Amino acid sequence: MSGIRQQISILERRSDEVSKAIYRSDRIERFLGRLEQALVTYDRADETSELNARVQQLTEQIEKLRKIYSEQQVKAQTNNALRIIENFAAQIIPTLDAEWKEAPIKLLIDDLTIRVIHADRSDFLWEIGSGANWLAYHVALTLALQRFFLEEGNHPVPALLIYDQPSQVYFPRNLDQGTDDVPVRIRDVDISAVRAVFEALGREVVRAKGRLQVIVLDHAGFDVWGEIEGVTLAQEWRDNTKLVPPEWLGRRNND
Repeated sequence: MSGIRQQISILERRSDEVSKAIYRSDRIERFLGRLEQALVTYDRADETSELNARVQQLTEQIEKLRKIYSEQQVKAQTNNALRIIENFAAQIIPTLDAEWKEAPIKLLIDDLTIRVIHADRSDFLWEIGSGANWLAYHVALTLALQRFFLEEGNHPVPALLIYDQPSQVYFPRNLDQGTDDVPVRIRDVDISAVRAVFEALGREVVRAKGRLQVIVLDHAGFDVWGEIEGVTLAQEWRDNTKLVPPEWLGRRNND
């Protein structure tokens, strides 16, 4: 154990970041300790009521600082937030084309992934495979996160989501052009699955009452996203109608 302590000491000295963190933590602890001792001294002296009021004010500030500084408090609040987000996602996933609709999930913020919990095992997202599963869980979690942020109030995260071609998981670009290269049964099932994504997005937008904006860039046609509450066509870019007009490019070349 003595050898291990020596190794830890050497590693800490080599790391400027760790050293600074330890130094900063020690300073905070020393400051709080000295301040607490000073308050005890003033309290015993039983000075004027004005001084006692100031001591009480400082004592309350110390308690607030200790709550902020407490790692256990931060961890408890983080875990509570994660449980809320996971519950929100659990309400959305069954409406999408996920393989295990009723299986609870666990959001792992350190790894930026999720784990699907089964009765006899748990699977990480990268172990599940299937583009349909990936799409379902990503949509459900991003919507759940936005719902959490909106319900928290005064949250710095912008209420904006952008999805690029979510339909690509199910069919290629030429689906909106009416191709008959795929069987009708498969085509209908795929359209239904993609439509479920748009319906989930629309429900969340309506639920947010104008506070959430979702932008979807996709080749899917009206039969996929049409007549869904909360979903409207902003612009259709085809041929010479593009996000960046061709005349802008010509003007730039001429300049």
